Amino acid sequence: MTPEQANAYIGLPWADGARGPECFDCWGLLRWVQLHHFDLVLPDLPAMPDMRRDLYREQMDSGAWNVIARPVHGCGVLLRGGDRPHVGVYLNLDGGGVLHAQEGAGVIFTERSKLKKVGYPRASWYSFL
Repeated sequence: MTPEQANAYIGLPWADGARGPECFDCWGLLRWVQLHHFDLVLPDLPAMPDMRRDLYREQMDSGAWNVIARPVHGCGVLLRGGDRPHVGVYLNLDGGGVLHAQEGAGVIFTERSKLKKVGYPRASWYSFL
């Protein structure tokens, strides 16, 4: 994914359950980017917020996601801060950061060094099989 491609997503609105291309929730953006820029198909997950934590854990435990020690361009990111998990895609652009769709902000790019400051003190990196 190039900077120009990433910039085309920034500013698109967030909507719960949105799968693109005009608006996204975090899982919808991750799925869309993986499919259209990295040729990976991820399963859809229900948009019901109370189920997300368990569904993300189920996906990670299924073996479809492999934890990796360091982020690489295009890997999935599980961001945690509080009790609501959040996902995005790591892009090795502008020093590295996460492209994600955040409620109240829409699609944004957050530099890796600023994730803690915006409420995500814990990040895990994943490759997809």
